[in-house]
Amino acid sequence: MSARAWPLTLVIAAGLGLLLYVATTSLPYLIASPVGDAYLGALNDCLSRQLAGATRLGWAVAPDASRAAVFGPRIVAVCGEDGTHARLELPGATALAFDGERHLWVATGGHLLRERDGTLQPVGDITPPEWLIGHAGGVIALDAAGQLVSVAPDGKVLGQAQVPGTGGRLSVGPGGLLAAVEWGGGVLVYEARTLALVRAEAPCPVEFLWWLDTADQVLLACGAAPPQEGVPAPAALRFDVRTGTHQAVPARTRAPARRLPGRALYVQGCDGFPCTATPP
Repeated sequence: MSARAWPLTLVIAAGLGLLLYVATTSLPYLIASPVGDAYLGALNDCLSRQLAGATRLGWAVAPDASRAAVFGPRIVAVCGEDGTHARLELPGATALAFDGERHLWVATGGHLLRERDGTLQPVGDITPPEWLIGHAGGVIALDAAGQLVSVAPDGKVLGQAQVPGTGGRLSVGPGGLLAAVEWGGGVLVYEARTLALVRAEAPCPVEFLWWLDTADQVLLACGAAPPQEGVPAPAALRFDVRTGTHQAVPARTRAPARRLPGRALYVQGCDGFPCTATPP
């Protein structure tokens, strides 16, 4: 009996080991995968089926996370939490955004298109943007030369501004009311609709900016700075973009992510799809 039990024990042990291996290697992937996302998983599952293996070049999420879109070299896929979906043949798309009314905008070549009645219709010509982000009354585009343009749904230019140099990173705060460009280690803040300058400041060498739930508050990740005698350099600051007041916050690891303008939810890229991120 003992001699026969050993092979059986080994078989059971091997089976349990295999089960443990599969669980420990596949479960984390499923949890971190786009279709397993707690908030955007259903949208990502829909988008993946619309794209059907196509290359993914960029994505956008509606302000309230009710819709999402992904584009490739020739296709733009759009899905909604209500079950609506579309696969649009659109070669040359370079950027996507949703405005405050949850309508999709697409930059392609030198043209700007806006979703209307289920189709993408041209609203004007535009220099190909490096950033395209929606606000309460349209979208803002930032091109490679540092030119900012705010555009209304009918194509009217609502405002223009010039960032001092290239390489800026554009974001919009809660409600789509304020916009910020991180540039040159500082922050330039604008009224999103008109692009009137609100504040230009570098309270620390800014490496990344997160909008917080209060419309005029941001969190800044600070890079290395020349030490001041007896004053350690802050790793992060809570910054009021209207008054310029700031205070140091405890240092910890924070992943770069965007806050949605219409919902207290942070998103980041995840294998070419949008996924939720841990708040900063």
